[in-house]
Amino acid sequence: MDKAMRFVSVFRFLSIATITTISLCNGNLGVPRKQNERQALLMFKQDLKDPSNRLLSWVGEGDFCNWTGVVCDNLTGHVRELHLGNYYSDEYLNYSLYQENFLGGKVNTSLLNLKHLSYMDLSNNDFGGIKIPSFLGSLKSLRYLNSQTQSSLE
Repeated sequence: MDKAMRFVSVFRFLSIATITTISLCNGNLGVPRKQNERQALLMFKQDLKDPSNRLLSWVGEGDFCNWTGVVCDNLTGHVRELHLGNYYSDEYLNYSLYQENFLGGKVNTSLLNLKHLSYMDLSNNDFGGIKIPSFLGSLKSLRYLNSQTQSSLE
């Protein structure tokens, strides 16, 4: 009976440890969002022109992984992707409606704090013809960058 009690105790311990580990690894439950990543996103937004308020959700203390265009890793909670391309369809009957959805301004160096960023789409926005900032080359995890602009929309 002594061996059976030890077995039950070990089994309970391992069960509790496994459940705790699973809970802590789930990005939605136990992993606190990285405060420096939140600040990086807010600083990035601060330097953008957003006339149509596409980034209206980028405020406050809520879960920044639920902000428009932000995709986080489910296990670590780190920002993995930014989907900020200005996508349009034939529903836009005139150029001015399309133009209202442009993001513009400056690409802030705060993006360097997004160490796990692997995908960034800034396509079809209006950054005034500036070149891709060289600091983006320092983002070691970045594998996809789309900054293409639409040249003949009228």
